[in-house]
Amino acid sequence: MRYLGVLARRPALSYAEVSGVETDPVGDFGRHVPAASAALRPRPLDELRAWGGSPLVRGKRVLDLGCGDGRLTLGVAPFARRVDGIDPDAEAIAAAKRNARKTGVRNVRFTAGAAQHLPYPDAAFDVVILSWSL
Repeated sequence: MRYLGVLARRPALSYAEVSGVETDPVGDFGRHVPAASAALRPRPLDELRAWGGSPLVRGKRVLDLGCGDGRLTLGVAPFARRVDGIDPDAEAIAAAKRNARKTGVRNVRFTAGAAQHLPYPDAAFDVVILSWSL
């Protein structure tokens, strides 16, 4: 009991102190989803099919909001004119860029950033997709 009393008087730790990750003004939601969660997600074409198939993105400018490692971005790219992926996690964006290079997909661009502060002009996209994002 005495030990618990000592803990109760200690000031609460911030997320940055516990995780070692600094926060930013828009928060760090979506930055810390374990990579193992990728195994839970459907294959990109199955997911696209559930939304109506390739006509949804065919020939269109697509934004993948919360793109993570680019799984869905790269999956829809063969059908789209261009796909931009944005995610607050710079490490995930680096992985997405590596994945695009490995697969040879050229009509994608990846940017680290938050949905609250999109670096695109109005009407830059025909379709916005948001999948498996927090």
